[in-house]
Amino acid sequence: RKEIIFSETELSKYDGSDPDLPIYIAMNGEVFDVTPGKHYYGKGGSYNFFAGRDASRAYVTGCFETHLTHDLRGLTHEQIKELENWAKFYRDHHTYYKVGRVVHPPIDPNTPIPPPCKDASAQKS
Repeated sequence: RKEIIFSETELSKYDGSDPDLPIYIAMNGEVFDVTPGKHYYGKGGSYNFFAGRDASRAYVTGCFETHLTHDLRGLTHEQIKELENWAKFYRDHHTYYKVGRVVHPPIDPNTPIPPPCKDASAQKS
């Protein structure tokens, strides 16, 4: 398959709200088709907050409020390794597959690092 390059805006169209479009998630820039898991990632699904975006940070912090971002600044080496394990899960999945990459604008280094969540369900830091 030819790899598709997405902007963040283009990727957001694949959030499960349009039943005629596939559902995509992104992790560390890699975009995966998770449409077979639409009961999880589709509208009303328990993991819908991951759909149509790169929410890499939330995968390892468990913070689904303020960490639905690709911003990995301030994460530990162990958290980065855990993120790679998640990416491997999607790369090796028997029904999900990689469709492309999302290009993010640069993060302004003066932007504050997302603060920790008080109620993260799986806080790893």
